[in-house]
Amino acid sequence: MKKLFTLVLIIGTTTNIFAQFKLSGKINNTTKADTLYLNIPFIYGYYHDNDVAIPVDAQGNFNKTINVPQQKFATISFEGKTSTLLLTPGKALHITLNLADTSITNFKGSAAEENRLLYQVSLNAIPFFAKDNKTNPYEKLTNTDLQEQVIKPWAAIRDNNIGLIESSGLSLHDKKLIIQEIKANYITQLNFFARAYMKGDRSQIFSFIESFYKDVPLGPEILPAGQQYYFFADSYIGYYEIMAFKDLPAEKVKEPSTFLKYYNITIDSGNRVAKLKGKSFINWILVKNNYPDRIAESWLAQNIFTKCSSKDLAYAKPLMEELKTLYPHSKYIQYLSAKLKTLEVLLAENRANKDIIIADGYEKMTSIYEVINKLKGKVVYLDIWGTWCGPCKEELCYNPQLKQYFKGKDVAFVYLDMDDDMKDSQWRDFIKVNGMTGVHLRKSNKDIQPFWAELMPKGNATRYYPMYFIFDKEGKLVQANAKRPSDKAGLYKEIEQYL
Repeated sequence: MKKLFTLVLIIGTTTNIFAQFKLSGKINNTTKADTLYLNIPFIYGYYHDNDVAIPVDAQGNFNKTINVPQQKFATISFEGKTSTLLLTPGKALHITLNLADTSITNFKGSAAEENRLLYQVSLNAIPFFAKDNKTNPYEKLTNTDLQEQVIKPWAAIRDNNIGLIESSGLSLHDKKLIIQEIKANYITQLNFFARAYMKGDRSQIFSFIESFYKDVPLGPEILPAGQQYYFFADSYIGYYEIMAFKDLPAEKVKEPSTFLKYYNITIDSGNRVAKLKGKSFINWILVKNNYPDRIAESWLAQNIFTKCSSKDLAYAKPLMEELKTLYPHSKYIQYLSAKLKTLEVLLAENRANKDIIIADGYEKMTSIYEVINKLKGKVVYLDIWGTWCGPCKEELCYNPQLKQYFKGKDVAFVYLDMDDDMKDSQWRDFIKVNGMTGVHLRKSNKDIQPFWAELMPKGNATRYYPMYFIFDKEGKLVQANAKRPSDKAGLYKEIEQYL
């Protein structure tokens, strides 16, 4: 029995060792202790929940053993620059980070070759066609010109990078895995370019997008796939959207009873589902109908994770129900169930939180001053947002730091939410799950217009979500389009001048 126990212990220890990746290195020319961050995605995407802190001593040395049950692409952040690493269980990597130019050199260890090559192909680099933020040299080009000036040179870079990998001494599996990431990045960057930089009519943009998606298979060659592949799979949803609407006459696009291929629902049904369960659920319907099953499961799990990360319990629940129903033995269920449970506990704890105040009679209010006037004697920071708005929810992450900075001072926080009346209970739950202390009111898109009119009376003024305003202690609007919570010191200074 003792021998058996010893054998089990040895096997367990060996398994644990092979499920670890050892990362070490040195930062040149540093004289202070610091911290590096390695982001290891749940499946794909960059969320702080997935950050692994790596302590750096005063001499610049770091050493971290990381649990990785399977190969994972991760992102290391150094002086504002990010680079991709491939973490393989049982391997080790030693690198040198250069403070002067933020470069990475001296790749050593059993994971050196794949990571040196990954650094060389630079999947995190901004493509040549997205570097100029001030001018858009591609704005007036035809699709034929774009083929010559964007697609062909970008394809040449892709093919050169693929050549580097193919001629290397990596295993066949690792070659295929990295090449899959290079090909995926090629497509997603072109997709971003088309949607962010092209200024032509919709038909031109759609035609351009179709030109680089139509012959590219959705299914991966290597599993588990890396996150560049999943970015590509996520972007494929947009391609399906284009194809679903592409051949519809203009009148059919506006007809609620129009049946959409790929989604297998009418436009009207889709709109109802989106309002009740969120846009992610509509995307899930498309994914469920068209994606390879294993990719669909991973996509669904990632989106549940994303909703949990933004504390969006109302939209996480229906997605979780789908995961449990369609994939009852999914390896993701236990972990995601725990994250959902955490949100439910937060909701229960904050139901009686007296610092989360829903304004009395907000349903009948027609002016923001019905709230502001009750807060005279305090500087008021007004946040106009929506539970559907991704950037709004990102900014909410900076609220605790903002409120801590002004703790004990005469500053009040008011949140004006724009959501349909049918989402009233979701809105109430959201602010409580997120612990959003302050005064709250909600208006539909129609009913919020009088509020916008008094906050931004000029008809041509741009209104967007989120948007912020500051009122002085007399209740006077003194700062329209105030800085965001993520601006931190810049916002704090704006508020402090009125205290």
